[in-house]
This record gives sequence, structure tokens and C-alpha cells, in this order.
Amino acid sequence: MKKQFNTKTAIAAAVTTALVLASGTAAAEGAGIDLTPITGAFKASDVVTAVLAVAGVLAAIYATMTAAKMALRWIRGG
Repeated sequence: MKKQFNTKTAIAAAVTTALVLASGTAAAEGAGIDLTPITGAFKASDVVTAVLAVAGVLAAIYATMTAAKMALRWIRGG
């Protein structure tokens, strides 16, 4: 059995979506969102340091897992 869309529901959804998008656009143009307090709280070097720290932790975990696998292979003789 083929399901068909309810036209009233589809029209209501389209109108609601259009209104939400229009109000969001109008609010963004009129208010001019100021993000300087958020973006001024940290520097790019802080972000780079954090990313490198996470990468270092992940590399250490990977190296530990690889070493454990190698040790188990040596113990098993394979």
C-alpha cells in the first residue's frame, strides 16, 4: 500500500519552516551578534596546544596497544 502525504500537513510544515527561517535571518541581520567576549577569551596558540595534547595522548594509547599486541605475540610464539 502506498502512503501519500497529507497535503494540509505538508503545507503547514512548509509555512512553519519558512517563518522560522525568515525570523532567524531577520534576527541575525538586525541584532548583529557580537561574539568578541567568547572569541577574545582564548588565543589560537591555546587551541593548538590543546589539539596537540589530545593528539599526544591518542598516540600514546595507540603505541601502548601496539606494544601490548607485540608482547602477546612474542609470548605466544607467533
